[in-house]
Formats: sequence, structure tokens, C-alpha cells
Amino acid sequence: MGLWESSLALPSLGNVYTDLLSFAFNGPVCYDKQQPLFIDAEDPSRSLNAIQTRLLIRTLIAGLKAHDVCSGDCVLVHLGNNIIYPALFFSIVGAGGVYMGTNPRSQPHELDHILGLADPKLIITSHDALPTVLNASAGRGMSPSQVCLLDEFAIDHLMQFLLLGPFVYSAANFTLPLYSGPESYINFAHLLLYGQDDWITFNDEAIAKATRAAMFPTSGTGGLPKAAYLSHHAIISQHLSINYTVPYKVTRMMSLPMFHLFGALWTHIFPARYGHPLFILPRFEVTQFLAAVHQYQITETYMVPAMIHTLNRSSLPVAEFFGSLRYVGVAGAPIDRPSMQHFQGMLHAHAEASQLWGMTETGVAFQTRYGEQGDAASIGRLMPGYEAYIVGADGSAILSDNCPGELYVRGPGLLTGYKGRDDALDRHGWFQTGDIAYVSNGLYYIVGRTKELIKVRGWQVPPAELEAVLLKHHAIEDAAVTGVTLRDGTTEVPRAFIVRSKSPSANRLTPEEVYSFARSQLASYKALDGGVVFVEEIPRTASGKIQRFKLSQMNTYREMVASLLTQFQGGKDEPAESVSPVGVLQEGRVTV
Repeated sequence: MGLWESSLALPSLGNVYTDLLSFAFNGPVCYDKQQPLFIDAEDPSRSLNAIQTRLLIRTLIAGLKAHDVCSGDCVLVHLGNNIIYPALFFSIVGAGGVYMGTNPRSQPHELDHILGLADPKLIITSHDALPTVLNASAGRGMSPSQVCLLDEFAIDHLMQFLLLGPFVYSAANFTLPLYSGPESYINFAHLLLYGQDDWITFNDEAIAKATRAAMFPTSGTGGLPKAAYLSHHAIISQHLSINYTVPYKVTRMMSLPMFHLFGALWTHIFPARYGHPLFILPRFEVTQFLAAVHQYQITETYMVPAMIHTLNRSSLPVAEFFGSLRYVGVAGAPIDRPSMQHFQGMLHAHAEASQLWGMTETGVAFQTRYGEQGDAASIGRLMPGYEAYIVGADGSAILSDNCPGELYVRGPGLLTGYKGRDDALDRHGWFQTGDIAYVSNGLYYIVGRTKELIKVRGWQVPPAELEAVLLKHHAIEDAAVTGVTLRDGTTEVPRAFIVRSKSPSANRLTPEEVYSFARSQLASYKALDGGVVFVEEIPRTASGKIQRFKLSQMNTYREMVASLLTQFQGGKDEPAESVSPVGVLQEGRVTV
């Protein structure tokens, strides 16, 4: 590897300097436009084909414009997965707006932060999230009329709209009040009453690169998320880098959240551009997921490591349901080789499960594609259109294989910037990922995060390595590891947060057992000398990344309570983190 590695150029598949909707709907593949494309996996009678999707998008564009969404305005989609979601995404972009998706399960303070980032003109949300949205938006000075409810009847309204046609539907519903009063929100049905309008179009490189299509919140694993701007050209480039020919008929299923870039990459463009059917689940639930894969003969799906671990541990005959699968892409967080190999063993002989790597800011930059020779522990090879650069601790380029350093990437799929900040890219267009990686024979491997590495007496300990070991224990459902500093300040040591499995015997799992189990498989400096804490759950993002800043907050809280108890009891304030394993093993039922 030289100063940096550059992959081949993106494949030439038509004009890449066009608007996103023209790229998606005027694609190179002829397919039956009346076949179902976006399909409700819980009720397949509810679906949208290409003709219906295009009609819905044009109608929503008109509805959004009628509700004052103008060029450059953000529309916040605060929803879970459903068959209307891709049309919302495309209609916002087509109206000239900027799409932003968020987790409908966000806590009030999290939503308030997102509203501060997005400054949305309109929020589209569900019935469950409506009270939180109304409260948070009011606190930001927004009117209730800037909130649109996509309720449980939205699909019924949509089916009626498609059955009657836009003109008859509008006439039949013209008596619907837009608002029942100045303090009322609007309903999704109101967006369908304004006829149709064309989406914005352009065929110009400068405009394609400069026109913002979406803001995606970053993962927020180390704190509050930022908002990453992606242009029309960036999203098109991200798509082209992951599109390739496979020797099987593609039928996808998506249970990853569509508001996250990982899910969005395979949700929106592929069905519209190539006619690939997409079955949509609202969330991942093992029994339902397995049944849907089998029922709909799914050939391709995408998962985060937490899903892989759940399936690996399942008592169900997973292999019997997975006969149709041919490719499973895994990303969102680190995963170890044994777990990937175990999962691979449950797939068909002609199927492959491979890691890929991407970020909200970059799209997918590394992948092992179907049919390529890879390694279960590797994130794959550099994708078309991207460049990679590994930097050592001294700031110099790493030129040799098997030498870890910080990963930098560059390419046309990168963000144009963070909203309200100017520190997204360096002056040469490189993005500093924060991931520690190395390359071996053209394959890339992730070691850990620069900000998450635990510095133990000069040794660097990646938490993911310890977590992978802990997850081998039959009584451990989930695990996370962070570093805590000894009271004397001499070094950091690893601390484990453990979720016991649901088996009856798991309740007897002790901190000493966890410590000994990890110690028997790891070098001495990787011992859990920071303690073992039992918790109800590990805080994770929607893509499965551990929110370590929340674990750090838990550490701070535990230290404060311990100190107060010591003072109250008048006892000696013994250090909670001692190098002696006996003195550091802790237990507590903590809800995260």
C-alpha cells in the first residue's frame, strides 16, 4: 500500500450529475412497473408498485409545497419503517427540500437537540411519538400546524387514494378541514389533496454537488449527534459504489431503520431503479424475521452485529428458514470472526455473510461483495470511487501491511459538511474516520475507535476485542466495555457492563465468574480490573453501536453514589478501581 490506496472509478451507468429522483426513476433497467416494489411484510396486500410510487411522490410534492415547504427547507421524518417512507424521502427531495430522518423512540431531550440541528419547516410523525413531537416543537417556537400525523389510518387513506385516483379522492375528501383550529396539527391525508407537481430536475455537475438532498444525524456514540449534509451527487455516488451484478434474483428485506443511512442505502433507490422488491418490517424480531425470510424467499438482507449474535444464540432452527438467502451484509459496529463464521454456517452453501464498513458521513467505503474471496473478520476491500489513507500515531503515512493506524477516506460519496460547522473534511477533502484500521493483502480490518481505545499501562486495548470474548459466555446476553481511570491516575483499566441472558441459570452468574472467564482467554493487561457491572440493557444506537458516553455517565453516577454512601456511613473511602481483581468486582442492577 502506498501513501493512499485508490480504487477504480465508479461504473458509468448514465448521468451521475443529475437530480436524485431522475436517477432513481429513469434508470437503465426495464421491469414491470406494476409489480409490487415496496411491500409490507406483515400484510403483503399492502404494497406500492413503481407507477403508484411515482404518483404518490408527485402528489406529496404538491402537498408539501402547499404547506410552505420551499427550496432548502428541512422536513423531519420522525417515523419507523413503513411502505410510505421511501415516497416521503423522495417527495421531500423532489420538492427541493432537505430530508432528515430521526428515531421515533427518541427521548424528549434527544428530539429537542435534533430539532435544534434541523430547524424543520415540517415534521411528519406517528401517533405514538406525537405528544413528544408537539411538546418539543412548541419549545422551539414551531406551530402545531407544522406537525403532520401519519396515523394508523394513513395506509387506508393511501389505498383509497390509489383506488380512486387523485382527482376523485380529492373531490371525495374536499370537506376535510385542513386544521380543526389554530392549535391543531395536520393529517397525512391532507397532503394528498393538492393535485400533482413535478420534482426538481437538473443535469449539471456543479448543481448536483452543491444541492443538498438530505441531512443524516451521526451516530452520537460519543455524545450528541451532528447533522451531516449529503448532496444529490453524494447519494447517487454512494449508491453506485454498492451496486453490482449478482447471479441471483434480488428480493430484499429491510428491518434496519430507514431513518439511518445504513438502512436507507438499500431502501430507496434499488427498488425504484432496478425493480428489486423490498419487503419491509417495522423492526427486528427473531421469529417474525425468520418467518418472513422463508415466506417471501428473501435473497438479500442487511444486519447489525447485535442481530447476528441474537440469531447465533437462538434455539430456533435458523438454518431451516434461511435456505433462500444468498447475501447478508453486516455493519454498524465491530463483530468478531467466530461470530461471523458461526452465522455463515447457518446459511446455504451458496450464500455469503460478509462485513462492510461505512459511516453516515461517507456511505459504504469497504465491502466484501458476493463471490469475492474475503475474510470473516475483514470489512472487505475498498469500494469503487473511494480512496483510503492510514495514518500512524506520529502523523505519518503507514506504508506497510498489518500496521494499524487511523483510517482516512475520500470520495464522491462523502458529506459536503456538518450543519453549522466547518470541520467535516480537511483541506484536501479527506474525512478522518476515528477508526483504527490496518490492511493485509488488500483486505481492511477495524481494530477499534481512537477515542474508545483503553490505554492500559502503555498497551492499547480495543473494547470490541473484550466484548467479543464476553459474548461467548452462554449466560451473557450482551456486553460493553469501557475504560476507567484508577484513582491514583496511573492508568486506565477495562470495566465490563454485562446483560445476563434470560436463561434461569444466568441469574447465578457472578462478577467473579465473568472476570475469570475473560481472564482465561485474554492477556493479563486486558483483565477486567475496572470491575464488572450487571445492567438491564446496553445503550445502543439504532444501527447497533454502543453509546459509550452513556456508559461513562453511568460510571460517573456510580462513583458519586459510592462516595456519598461512604461519607454517610463514615467509612473509609476505598478506591473503587484497584489493580487487585478482588477489590474491583462490582455488581448492580442498573437500568440504562
